[in-house]
Amino acid sequence: MGWSNPFRRGVVRRSASPDPNEPYVPWTLLLAVVVLCFVVIIAVPVMGIMYVDMNKAASKDAEETRKMKELRLKVLRERRGEE
Repeated sequence: MGWSNPFRRGVVRRSASPDPNEPYVPWTLLLAVVVLCFVVIIAVPVMGIMYVDMNKAASKDAEETRKMKELRLKVLRERRGEE
């Protein structure tokens, strides 16, 4: 009794190879690995630059906040002294 479906073919077709013991690697897998390598090579430095920029912006923000607090205290002290 044959359990194979005559209307449905295999998902992955293997090309006829002269050596049956030769490993088969589809070209789509190689292309996917190359694209993944390019993405990693590009994404890691970009993420690093973004992190450094975010860190610089946060430190400048903290410095500006500190200056604003000092200026507010100075203005409040001057107003109290004038009244």
